[in-house]
Amino acid sequence: MELTPKNIENKILENYIEYQYLFLEFQSKFLSDLFLRYQGIENGNIVLYYARQVHQDILRKKDYDLNFNLSYEKFWKNHNEIVPKKKSIIKIATDTSLPKETARRKILLLTKLKVLNKKNKNTGWLPNEQYKINYNLLIKTEITNVSKLIDFVCKKINIFLPKEEVEKEIKEKFSFYWFHYLGAQLEYLKLWSKQFNDLELVFIFLQVAHLFSAKAKKKNLSHYEIHNESSALKEFISASISATSVSEVTGIPRATCVRKLEILVKLNVIEQDNNSRRYYFIPSGLADNLVSQKITKKVVKIFSNFFFICIRAINART
Repeated sequence: MELTPKNIENKILENYIEYQYLFLEFQSKFLSDLFLRYQGIENGNIVLYYARQVHQDILRKKDYDLNFNLSYEKFWKNHNEIVPKKKSIIKIATDTSLPKETARRKILLLTKLKVLNKKNKNTGWLPNEQYKINYNLLIKTEITNVSKLIDFVCKKINIFLPKEEVEKEIKEKFSFYWFHYLGAQLEYLKLWSKQFNDLELVFIFLQVAHLFSAKAKKKNLSHYEIHNESSALKEFISASISATSVSEVTGIPRATCVRKLEILVKLNVIEQDNNSRRYYFIPSGLADNLVSQKITKKVVKIFSNFFFICIRAINART
């Protein structure tokens, strides 16, 4: 099979529920980390935005030196040499799909948390030393998890790339791959932010959707079947989750989870059992404009482009 973004997208859509099981687990961990580290996913979204700019600036160094070291090992040294560029609040708000005043307020909070700071009068991602230590531990796990998704895609398109080689390559060209990875995550968050106007709602919905995919993956339903053959989903809707479990997984206070689960019920994307008070996925929710076939296909396309960039670069190098 020819290696193209479209072919990757088609293979993911063909094996959609199997992919979703892995992807939703991956995204749940990713969003949980954003929530816990930055006191909210929208705060984390701002950090991702600034971090991607750092990787872009590091990549520009290679324009003048083809042997420039982009590795994970040299990342903080490279980071230290970057001078943040001036970014307007309006630009940041537009790029992250946040209201202007919300973006301004969150930048001030992140500055107080010493995640963002100023250098040459411009705000940038300039965290303290303790943050860097925690980041180093986190990023190793994240690279491993990204490699697992790439491995899944490679198997579906019949390209053999050992996971160890994928991890090694990502670490050796860290800023290249992480620039594109953060770009995909920012697109993902922007898309869902426009749909729900609340990224915590998305995060909580993922917990219900992931439980459903865990039950349904044995049938390996395609994207088309998920959205157009609701009868194929009925046997899996019994999979339910409590507000307490959602709170434990996400780190979001239980009272907030209850409130936001109730919002998702009102939006008709999940339902609540009257007796057990547990929440479950409903097939009709996929017909709604919030989680429509068109929207979920856009999500697949965003990450298919990322997988293509990674697989093409790693395959050429190895």
